[in-house]
Amino acid sequence: MSVESALAVVTILVLVPICGAIFALTPWVTPKGELFTVSVPTAAASDPEARSLKRGYSLWMLGLTAALTGWIAYVLIAAHPNMAALAACVATIVLVLFGYLLMLHYRDKARDLKQVRGWVATAQEKAAMLGGVGIPKPVSLRWELLNLLPIAASILVAVLGYDDAPDLIPIHESIDGVVNGWAEKSVPTMLLPIVFQLAMAGTMAIAHAMILRSKRPIDPRRPASSAFAYGAYVHAWSVCCVWMGLALNATGVVLEAAQVGWVSLDIASTAITAVTLAILVSCIVLAVRYGQNGTRLLARLPEDLTLPADEDDRWYGGVFYANREDPAVVVPKRFGIGWTLNLGRPLSWVIVLGLAVICIASVVAAMQG
Repeated sequence: MSVESALAVVTILVLVPICGAIFALTPWVTPKGELFTVSVPTAAASDPEARSLKRGYSLWMLGLTAALTGWIAYVLIAAHPNMAALAACVATIVLVLFGYLLMLHYRDKARDLKQVRGWVATAQEKAAMLGGVGIPKPVSLRWELLNLLPIAASILVAVLGYDDAPDLIPIHESIDGVVNGWAEKSVPTMLLPIVFQLAMAGTMAIAHAMILRSKRPIDPRRPASSAFAYGAYVHAWSVCCVWMGLALNATGVVLEAAQVGWVSLDIASTAITAVTLAILVSCIVLAVRYGQNGTRLLARLPEDLTLPADEDDRWYGGVFYANREDPAVVVPKRFGIGWTLNLGRPLSWVIVLGLAVICIASVVAAMQG
């Protein structure tokens, strides 16, 4: 078995476990003041019933993850790696849908617990940090310009290697390393890796810009420490955005080299698979290290029963935020790691449209190539 095939098999087998682990960890890395997207006092983190809800969710997700992983392994052994790849995709979709529906179930339980405990916000307290001396900052958006280097390298490879490229260019291979797709040599075919790079660079730049413009959830009870934790959190993820963009675009250079025949498609596939695994691992490490909004950095701060604010009615389905009165376009998620859009702001829909255009353009370019 080639290195690429071995990595592909590893990817098939770890995709669902990684996804399941992220879901199982989510209740434990969210801020103490949130329980399945429901606003609660920070003391809820130590409440036995609240912890029981978290354990129940995690156990359900881990159980389903184990069952789906076993099914994928069976398909891999009994059938063909290509069928196992399809099974992994189906299993991932099932896991995501089940994880979301299960979250809604536990959100209802969290609401009931909130009512029983009498956790009610007596005001809508908010805080902001002016100046922010000593608070970590995200890296500048200008760092995304580094993506121009691998893009330029791909253009150079395409220009220098075009004449020597084979008439039929291998563009796809099965998991066992057998090439099963070709395209006639043409300028559009040669541009495919560069289109991929442009799409990745654009997506990472948009994600980076969203981090820079995100709403900073400052806790009015401890503004300095919460501001520092969030600053460290956004710094780490902004650096991760730059590294992910560069890593993905570097694979584009290898893919372009495979197009012109300088390296085999097997090497290009190996590079893409290895980078994908490295990115997944990096995201999990950051999630565990910092938690959502940097909450893991605040784990030792004292908890209390006060509820300074409550915006539960602004979160639809637990994951969709819409508040026309909130000027912020990008806000931290309430379930999961990262950010989401305030759908009450028109600019949010422009961002959604921009991302959709990037995806559609990439698919169209691939189909034409």
